[in-house]
Amino acid sequence: MKVNVVTHNLSNKSGEGFVVFSSIEMLKERNVDFVVSTFSKPRENYDLPVRYYLPFNFSRFDRYQRLLVWLSARKIRSDIYLNFTGIPIPLSSRGVHIIYGGASPFEVTKYSRSLFWKLYRFPFKLALRFLKNEAKKAKFVANSFYSANTWKQLYGIEAKVIYPPVDVEDFFKAFHESGGKYILTIARIERGKFLERTIKLSHEVGIPAIIVGYLSDTKYYKELISLKSKLNANISFVLNASKEELIQIMKDACCYFHPTQGEHFGIPVVESMAAGLVPVVPKESGAAEIIPEFTYSTLEEAESKVKEAYIKHSSKSYEMREIASKFSKARFKEEFWQYIINIYNK
Repeated sequence: MKVNVVTHNLSNKSGEGFVVFSSIEMLKERNVDFVVSTFSKPRENYDLPVRYYLPFNFSRFDRYQRLLVWLSARKIRSDIYLNFTGIPIPLSSRGVHIIYGGASPFEVTKYSRSLFWKLYRFPFKLALRFLKNEAKKAKFVANSFYSANTWKQLYGIEAKVIYPPVDVEDFFKAFHESGGKYILTIARIERGKFLERTIKLSHEVGIPAIIVGYLSDTKYYKELISLKSKLNANISFVLNASKEELIQIMKDACCYFHPTQGEHFGIPVVESMAAGLVPVVPKESGAAEIIPEFTYSTLEEAESKVKEAYIKHSSKSYEMREIASKFSKARFKEEFWQYIINIYNK
């Protein structure tokens, strides 16, 4: 068996990247021959068999790289294509095509709310009719029921749901049942994460906040700094933090706020729960399945929920940790492997 791991951008700096690397680990543990296909050359050397289309790293237009990775993936004949882009690029004619991931990156509210996002989305809509044909042939594994429902609406298909892996064991080290000085948000520093919401919320509720994330968009980061100054908000940024640094930061947080509407899952939500934090998450997201009690639709509603999460930290901390324990990496690897084998042997 030869497996082609298809990912638009090979990086371990995100939750999506953690899923890809956990899957690669799964293949290595079972001595499976594999290769990784990406659109552009990875920024870092991960000592993996990688094939790419662009001979240099390119970080822009993330959503369209998910389509363009087909240019490298199609060149490598494989028995199984494990596609982590979330998009049914045409690979079924070459082998078994299994798509794992989240809601289509263009089928959430933020991509229809403004002229900018509508224009950004337009070329994808043109390609949609070609993708629907491949969707009928591929096998879909969604990382949440939210994603599965979105795929069903978009492509008319049913998806298996396997929740993604979370390194909960490490984040158990940050567990605390009471106290905390600040709101915590974890996300890549890029425009689509809506981190300005954390700044505005912190300012309104009067609780300091720390935003931890990998710096992906310097221009956007400068805009966030400008907003912080304008509001005189008590916000700190910790860029490109190691896992050890993040664990230490979690130990002094009072609750977690997830600002990204339309996020198909949100691994940092579960990481924060492993530390005993109550997360406040958008109703339009996969994370709402995990903690429906603390969801919001508007920033005003989020402010109320954050205050409630702050008060209930001590009474909810063990419950949060118990929920998080169900999302271990070992559980994911076993579930995903069994699914792959069952599909391959049919």
